[in-house]
Amino acid sequence: MPDGPGYIASLDIGTTTIRCQIFDSRAKIRGNSFDQVKIHFGASSGVEIDPDELWDSIIQVVKTAVQDAEISISEVKSLAIATQRATFITWRRDTGQHLHRFITWKDLSAVELTKKVNSSWRIKIMKQAAWFGHFITRITSLGVLSHINFASTHVSMRFLHILQTNQEVQEALQQNNLLFGTVDTWIIYKLTGGQLYVTDISNASATGLYDPFNLCWSFIPRYIGIGKISFLPTVVENDFQYGETLQKIFGVPIKIGAVMSDQSASMYGSGCCKENDVKLTLGTGAFLNLNTGQHIRRTAHGLYPLVGWKISKKMVYLTEVACSDAGSLIQWLMENGKIYLSLFLHLNIWLFVESLQHPEDLTKIATSVKDNGGVYFIPAFSGLGPPFNNETATSGFIGIKPDTKRAHMVRAVLESIVYRTTLAYNLLEETCGSGKRTYIRLDGGVSKSDFICQLLSNLTNLLVKRVNLEMATLGAALLAGQLCDFWKDPSDVVDLSKVEDIFKPTNNETIVKEIKTDFRNWQIAAQRFMNWYG
Repeated sequence: MPDGPGYIASLDIGTTTIRCQIFDSRAKIRGNSFDQVKIHFGASSGVEIDPDELWDSIIQVVKTAVQDAEISISEVKSLAIATQRATFITWRRDTGQHLHRFITWKDLSAVELTKKVNSSWRIKIMKQAAWFGHFITRITSLGVLSHINFASTHVSMRFLHILQTNQEVQEALQQNNLLFGTVDTWIIYKLTGGQLYVTDISNASATGLYDPFNLCWSFIPRYIGIGKISFLPTVVENDFQYGETLQKIFGVPIKIGAVMSDQSASMYGSGCCKENDVKLTLGTGAFLNLNTGQHIRRTAHGLYPLVGWKISKKMVYLTEVACSDAGSLIQWLMENGKIYLSLFLHLNIWLFVESLQHPEDLTKIATSVKDNGGVYFIPAFSGLGPPFNNETATSGFIGIKPDTKRAHMVRAVLESIVYRTTLAYNLLEETCGSGKRTYIRLDGGVSKSDFICQLLSNLTNLLVKRVNLEMATLGAALLAGQLCDFWKDPSDVVDLSKVEDIFKPTNNETIVKEIKTDFRNWQIAAQRFMNWYG
């Protein structure tokens, strides 16, 4: 390692993008690199990632970022890692060979199994017993358990499905030759040559297999039929001593400085470190998080408590509302929507292709008309989450008329992102609100759209403070930097997470009335798209 302060490489392994940024000792970005994650769509609504392709991409992205920073790899003092959550893989303990592709959090292959589990007498008895226990004791954990509703986004359901359908996984489990991990576990295992089999606490709590109240793997795996849990990794703090990468990977060993889930890292990077702070990340999905401090608040209706982070033995909890589709809708419009909309509206397809070269073009198209023309879009590629909690919903447009233009349909898609997140915010306030809130911090690639930011401000009647778009890499880097004395506290580099833009709610009563009418109509439309696959 160099005698000077060196640099931090911060890696964000997302669902659609892998990004690495190189930070100097003043937390300024010196190098940047990214690559697209190749998604494989399997049978029965499978959404998967090949681990070999992911590994090659991760290593290349780090090396390219170092080259972009015009530094030597030996000058990288620490590697910070933020990862997508609830995406898992299994592999053999003896050989390290994976048994299937990564099953992502957007995978819907376990929908039917999930419905079966939720309707089983065992789950009904558990929930009734928990409700009665909470009624008598008012213990928060029992209250949460009484409202539990499994979803295919939970690792527990998708792993149970793999266990029932993959014979190799069954045999490995029976032979005590099975290892299991979310992306953080797998990448640490790979980087250390199999020397470390752990998961950080923020990723563990997002699996649905971890008990945030007692801070241990829960009884749920055994209760729903997974069986013994001895194969699960050790849960560690975010500032755990993760060791170093193998020298052969990058040419020199690099200290693994910090590991966090992407939403926790985004929260940390946004400066939402105080109780009652709220941030919204509009990435592949939309994730609304409330900092609840060192205490778990009772949740219901699809909201669950999560561990935000554990640093220096101090625990911070979050309450989250997740919406599966946000950036995925933008990607769909860019890749396929041009074709679908052209077929719908008999447009010249070549003209439409030329107008969709960049995501920013969507905002230009959406704002070229004064309203949506009575057209609404329901974003349910992965079902509809809270408060609908309907995994059998379908996506689609409603309200198309002879005079509908492509701009109306593009606008309807962008509006649907805001409508879903507004419902999420209303649910969060209703369930565990804590007084008057004046603003919300917003990050993620979709937040680049001023149209989306302004509509969100108008619907929530809050200031929307748009911060740095890549907060997950910043958050992980801030923690890694603290641990290697780049800076003592995130407030030392608060300028990096400064607000870039502020959007204020409109005072125009006519606009407010129109917006609220459209919002109500969209909710009515959403009801018509539910249970389509039921």
